[in-house]
Amino acid sequence: MAGGGLDSEIARLKHRDVRKRRRAIRVLFDTDIPRALEGFVPLLKDKDPWFRSKALEAHRKWAPKQGIETLRVLAEHSWLDARRCAANLLGEFTEDTTDIALLLIEDEDLTCQRKAAEALLKGRDAANHIERFLNHQDSGLRRLAILCSAATSDHRTSALSDENNSVREAALHAAVENGETLTESSMSEALERGIKVSPLLSSAVHNAGKVLLDISDNISGSNMNDLVKELRNQCSALEDKPIQVLMEHERYTVLGRWLQGKKSEDFDALRWEIIRNDSVNSIERARLLERLIGRCGEPDIARENRVFLEACTDDLLRVTAENLSTASTELGL
Repeated sequence: MAGGGLDSEIARLKHRDVRKRRRAIRVLFDTDIPRALEGFVPLLKDKDPWFRSKALEAHRKWAPKQGIETLRVLAEHSWLDARRCAANLLGEFTEDTTDIALLLIEDEDLTCQRKAAEALLKGRDAANHIERFLNHQDSGLRRLAILCSAATSDHRTSALSDENNSVREAALHAAVENGETLTESSMSEALERGIKVSPLLSSAVHNAGKVLLDISDNISGSNMNDLVKELRNQCSALEDKPIQVLMEHERYTVLGRWLQGKKSEDFDALRWEIIRNDSVNSIERARLLERLIGRCGEPDIARENRVFLEACTDDLLRVTAENLSTASTELGL
């Protein structure tokens, strides 16, 4: 569209005839020329909500290409939807939007505040703004602050005692992402408040203290899988402290999962100790036996299984042990 044609269509946005105004909007959107945005600014105050909505749509479409001043028009507008539009557009600009964000952070609307805070905390000067949000009355802003790259270890430690669960969880995740080891007291407090277990696992295994025992006591499902994975990442031998703690306190279900795929005289001794322990769930013990079928050709496995089978009274375990025994017999053991 030639310059004159564009100006003509922009001028029609003020026409008395509603049909011509609507047609001009369709033409301008179809031609997609960012300079057309100037004609939509007056429509932000139009009495007709349809024209106001199209004015917002035009700003969402072209404002990032036209520069920061187009955003200021929205941020300083009396219409709340316009200010919210400005807040939502802060992250779309390649230019520094700090001045606009500082304007919107003072808005009474929480949506504007949160979007402005997000922009400030993602900016180059995040360290200059983080303190005002770490202690903000809105938990959403505190959460944004604790996840910010400018947050320090001390900030995260302090946030672990926040009254809001989402802030505490954010602090936990951030600490883990930054490779920080959580203290036993902070983890115990988190467990008492019902925080999800997963962010605690790395530190719980590393500390090898009461929290590890508390977590392993009734763990199941995906949390069990994650705990075993963390144990395998940090522990390779029975002498490792977390394994010693679990053995001492008879957390055999977890240990049985950790033993999977491990072969040595010591590992096998612990494996048979778990299989023979009546306090361990029969299904867990049967799984350990099933995994030994692949080693049915080993004399020590065949011998231990025969000894176990002679004393076993559990139906499920007997079936599994008999399968293992049959496999060993077929190999001449």
